[in-house]
Amino acid sequence: MPRIAASDRDAFYATRRQALADVALKLWAERGYDGTSVATIAGEAGIAKGTFYLYFETKGALLLEVLRRNSLVPNVLALIEDLKTRSLEEAVHGFVRGAWRHLASQRDLLLVALREMPTHLAEAREAVARVLVPANAALARDLDARIGPARAAELSTVIAVRGLVGMIVVTFLTQEILGAGQLLPVPETEITKTLAELFLRGVAPQKESAS
Repeated sequence: MPRIAASDRDAFYATRRQALADVALKLWAERGYDGTSVATIAGEAGIAKGTFYLYFETKGALLLEVLRRNSLVPNVLALIEDLKTRSLEEAVHGFVRGAWRHLASQRDLLLVALREMPTHLAEAREAVARVLVPANAALARDLDARIGPARAAELSTVIAVRGLVGMIVVTFLTQEILGAGQLLPVPETEITKTLAELFLRGVAPQKESAS
């Protein structure tokens, strides 16, 4: 490691960890997790293999860092805060649009997840614990507050919002990653609007028609 002034060490350390996470995600998307060695990641980042272990104990620790840095959780919390004063319908439409944009910016991570999760169940469970569960809980609390106790008692808001996120993720994967969008093209605005409406009509109480 180059000699670094004491005042700059924390920033240098954080920058190097970020670089390793970025390089690893790119390589894993191209070659797979098992097909990419620590030596390859270190070489692409411009450091020696031994130096890698100054920043991460194992390749698995680097994977968890990649998941942390690209987690949907901060985006979910920011969206909840931004949409706090909006109606339920406006908030759901805004969340779907925001989540879709986030997925569009995380194509490499989605490719890695799609390829690796079926054969790396321990890592998949860790990702669920670190990424899905906190986001799921935050969204469920927000939905509870919006629809009121009576409606919340009729369904599980945890499952309701997980279903919404699932619809968004699966639709994005099939449409943008697996090529369905080329065979059955649908404008992004129409996709996000449809997903939001599907969720709302199943969760929001329906107005009784006038007799």
